[in-house]
Amino acid sequence: MHFNDPASQTALEAWRNDPDIRERACADNVQFEERVSAARLTAFETLVPTHPAAPAGLGERQTWYWKNFVRVPDGAADTFRPELDPARLGPDGLDPFQPIVRLEDLRTPLDNAGLTYAEFQTVLAEGQNDTVQKFLDVWNLGRDFRPAFAAWEDQLLDEIDAPDWPDRLRDRMGLAHYDANGGSIPVALMRYNVSNVETEAGAMGLHHSFTAPTVLDTGPWPYFFPAPAELPYGRAMPLIVLTDHNQLLAEMLHPRLTYRRSHLIKVGEIRRPLGAPDLKILRNAHLEALQLASDRYDFGEEIA
Repeated sequence: MHFNDPASQTALEAWRNDPDIRERACADNVQFEERVSAARLTAFETLVPTHPAAPAGLGERQTWYWKNFVRVPDGAADTFRPELDPARLGPDGLDPFQPIVRLEDLRTPLDNAGLTYAEFQTVLAEGQNDTVQKFLDVWNLGRDFRPAFAAWEDQLLDEIDAPDWPDRLRDRMGLAHYDANGGSIPVALMRYNVSNVETEAGAMGLHHSFTAPTVLDTGPWPYFFPAPAELPYGRAMPLIVLTDHNQLLAEMLHPRLTYRRSHLIKVGEIRRPLGAPDLKILRNAHLEALQLASDRYDFGEEIA
């Protein structure tokens, strides 16, 4: 992504020279981004420097923009606004019945509902579906309207069927913020289909239900990695090194979906601490996989 504003471009170049690898990774994400439309870049550059509450630093501005124009209370995120030319998933339409999955952290929802994880397990095991729906109702009320990162179920069947599925999904989907270093993390596997999302998005007046993730759809995050424009969808950076670029996991964004009992497939706990993954190795390996998958060997740049 190349800024129109020379000062912003100079700030990006300086950010990329930061000796902290996490800062370098966040700056590289901006540099490598190819899916942000000209209209959206102009909106970002117009909004951020002129708004009196906007911070000065480029990374801080990215965070401010995300909090104010993406993580919005009413679902009207810049991500899906038609006048900003949302990032396309790819050339083909979507099968309305294709199943989608998300891994959700249950810590706050359980606390808000006054339930322990063990109690919720019992509720599920006993088939108390009314109680489960009441839990989901409380959870839905507390959820914000930020765009949801999601993946296709058929790419994750091995992980979903594994005994340690929460850990394996965390690692394959690149969810580095789900670190069990401080104790296990209760999670829920949510499954729904394309038509569920499109129906609710339509009710909110949104004409774009699915987009490819871009660097402007998140705050600065070293475990995000933009994908080349030639590839359909985004590509989640896993927390493990893949042996084959064909294992790259497609990821997408869609508007918030109101959860129903039928969407909750199972619950489990992430137990394996993330440790200290070598960000340089992970990012360079992911970059190589992206280059191979897209046949774009000029895309991105390794961290030396």
